[in-house]
Parts: sequence; structure tokens; C-alpha cells
Amino acid sequence: MLARVAADFYWMGRYVERVEQTARLLEYQLNRLVDRPADELAVGWAAIYRSLGQPPPGAAAGAEEAEVYLIPDAYTLAGSLVEEGAHPDSILSCWRQARENGQRVRAQLPLAIWTRLNQGYLWMREVNFAREWEQAPARLALDIIDRMRLFAGVVHSTMPRDDAWRFLELGRFIERAQHQAALLEAWVDFAHPRGGVAALSWADLLHICRAYEIYCRRHSMKILEEEVLGFLTRNPELPRSLRFSLQRIEEMLNGIDPLGARFPLAPPHRMALRLTAAIEMDATDSGEVDAGAFFRAIGGDVRELHDLAMAAYVHRSLAEEIPA
Repeated sequence: MLARVAADFYWMGRYVERVEQTARLLEYQLNRLVDRPADELAVGWAAIYRSLGQPPPGAAAGAEEAEVYLIPDAYTLAGSLVEEGAHPDSILSCWRQARENGQRVRAQLPLAIWTRLNQGYLWMREVNFAREWEQAPARLALDIIDRMRLFAGVVHSTMPRDDAWRFLELGRFIERAQHQAALLEAWVDFAHPRGGVAALSWADLLHICRAYEIYCRRHSMKILEEEVLGFLTRNPELPRSLRFSLQRIEEMLNGIDPLGARFPLAPPHRMALRLTAAIEMDATDSGEVDAGAFFRAIGGDVRELHDLAMAAYVHRSLAEEIPA
């Protein structure tokens, strides 16, 4: 496969995953606008922006100030993550980038997948965010999530399991692992009350990750921080856990480069195994590091894994491809 084609499939996967992740966070926050205290909403916005790697909105000093700040600005805060075309990580921008990646590999992309990608972008471009905000703000986020799930279903049912599919899936799960590490780091930081400011709920984190019902069946209705973090980190059966994402990353790397999985391991394979070992060992259990530092380190390693995969399979020079 040509390196530029591999890069387009990889980045298509990353952008599509980023759209759904942003929409899930917005759905969580917008559903809370009607019945949560203003200071708790302010903490929620700060956690969302932190997990997306963007400067958080200004922290409110108290409930009264937070209410004055959030009532006029919640629309602006949500809008910048949805429809701001100049914002590189807004939902509209990511969808446009995914569509452009799809256009460049149109010959290798099944018609059903391109149709879903193109129609979704055209729908998103025509959405009147102001009207949606007046009627039901969270409904737009749910519609975006449903379209992303439909896209993923069409990919699963129609795309051959070749290198194009592997690079697309590799991009999706590297994006998911990086985002999940950032989300867990942000939640650890904002889940404890400080200075009279409300704390985030661990049950809400499970709802964001679509894991609340599964957690209650596996553990209990009592939500405990340590069990939630372990569940979202090491459970290999949970689609939004770090372990699940790394398992899929290893599978895709082995398919793309089978020789890289043998001794001596290729750098991306080695980093993937290192991440898996770090999660299984989890230094937070022994008290060696705090949870926030642990997830920050995991996020840094996932970014390094991205760099290694790009260097090994995309940015290779012609001299490396052709033996002397």
C-alpha cells in the first residue's frame, strides 16, 4: 500500500473517532444544563476542554459567579466544539477532514462507506446550531453519535479486512486510547471537591463511556473510584477501556507488519506491548504514582506510539523501501 493512502485511511479513522468522542462529551454536558448547579456545570466544562487538550474555560470562583458566566456562554462553549469551522478540532472541522481523506482514497473505499461519510458531512454543514440549541441542545449530539455508529457499522459490514481497513482501525483506536487516557486524567483531577467547588461524579464518567450498566452488573450499584478506574483501564471486554483499545492496536499492527511482531520487535509493536504491560501492572495500585500522573504518562506513550507508527509505515524514505 502506498504510504499516502495508508496515511489517509489512518487519519480518516482518527477524525471519525474524534467526532464521536466530542459528541459524547457534549451530550453528557448538555443534558446536565437543566438540573445541575452552575458551579458543577463549570467544572464539567473545564473537564471537557481539558480532556480534549484545549484551554479550559475560566474557572468560576463561586456558584453565583459561575451562573452569571455559564448562562450566556454555554451556547458559545458548545458551539465552538460543534460548528466553528476555524477550530481545527470542532466536530464540523473533523468531519470535513475525514471526508477529504475519504475523497483522496475514493478508489479504495466502498461506495456505502463513502456515502455515509459524505452525507454525514453535508448534513452537519447545513445544521442550524442556533435552532437546535433552542429546541433540544443534546439532540444534535445524539444525532451525531448515531451517524458515527452507522458509519462504523457500514465499515464493519462492507470493508474487506485488508491493510486499508487495518490502517483505518489503527487510527480509530490510537485516537480512542489517547482520548480515554486524557479523559481519565481530567476526571481524576476534577472528581474531588476543592475550595467549595463541586466535584464530578464517577457515575457520570461511566455513563460517558457507555459502561454504567455493565459496571453495575459486574460490581454493584455502589460506585467506587478505584473500581471505576480499574474497570475503564484494564477490562479487555469494554469497548471504551484502555485495554480494549490497546488490544485492537496490537491486532492491527500485527496485520500490517507481521514480521514486526517477531524478535527483534519493530518500534511500534514494542511500544504497544509496553503500554499493555503498564496498564496490566498499574503502578497506582501499589501507590508508586498517583492516578493523574499515571494516565498522563499513558497519554504521552500513546502519542509516541502514533509517532512510531507514522515513522515506520508512512514517512519511510524511498531508500528504505528499495534495497541497495
